[in-house]
Amino acid sequence: MSQDIHFKKQIEKLLDQAGREHHSKHQGAYANRYVIRVMGGVPYEVMYEKGTKSPPNIWCLAKVAEHVTGVYCEIDRAERLRTVPSQYGRHSALEHMPQLANSDLAKFVPKTLTEVRTIIDAIRLLSDNFLKS
Repeated sequence: MSQDIHFKKQIEKLLDQAGREHHSKHQGAYANRYVIRVMGGVPYEVMYEKGTKSPPNIWCLAKVAEHVTGVYCEIDRAERLRTVPSQYGRHSALEHMPQLANSDLAKFVPKTLTEVRTIIDAIRLLSDNFLKS
């Protein structure tokens, strides 16, 4: 097993532990869809690209990026969606996730498991604090 595939499997394991499978299910060999939340908190949708031809991208709401430092991240604005007729404009797994489909998103590209944990911790923090703010 190559180092890249092993790393992706480790990320998948962390996300499996942190959340539950999204009601729209995982997308075969290409992407996993999750919902992460703390007990009594607000659910946050997360999509993980696990395909062999893509980096280990973790997609979530853009506001998560405000709480994560030290992890490469691109903000993907919703305004660029469907600029070409009949084309969504993002990974197809996102289109079936109501919270993410038409929102501004953060696309994290973690290089270490510590970075993955940092992303998960930020999502949990937001889930827990949403009702408190």
